[in-house]
Amino acid sequence: MRSSRSALVAVIVLAVGCGDDTSEPAVSACSTLTYQNFGEPFVLDWCRGCHSSGLPDDMRQGAPLDVNFDDLDHVRAWSVRIATRSAGPLPTMPPAAGPSQEERDMLAEWIQCGMR
Repeated sequence: MRSSRSALVAVIVLAVGCGDDTSEPAVSACSTLTYQNFGEPFVLDWCRGCHSSGLPDDMRQGAPLDVNFDDLDHVRAWSVRIATRSAGPLPTMPPAAGPSQEERDMLAEWIQCGMR
């Protein structure tokens, strides 16, 4: 039940448009957010403290060993999970405090718009 609910939340988060209401694909032009100006700094600030392959096991705060956000390819590979757990309506990551709602909204926008 929980996994299907998480999947539904991810679909909803990713299905929300990031451009205007035209029929043109908006992925490349819908946002000025890029990995360089948003994604990487966000991941460094809020994710890599636990989700980095360079961290010793005892410093990962329980983060699964195979869930790492070392580079854009890794972040893209986990984008649905990131959208669900960090940018969805009931975020659970990071587990203590975390980014502001504005930053979470920007994360959702960046993911929706193709994580360029």
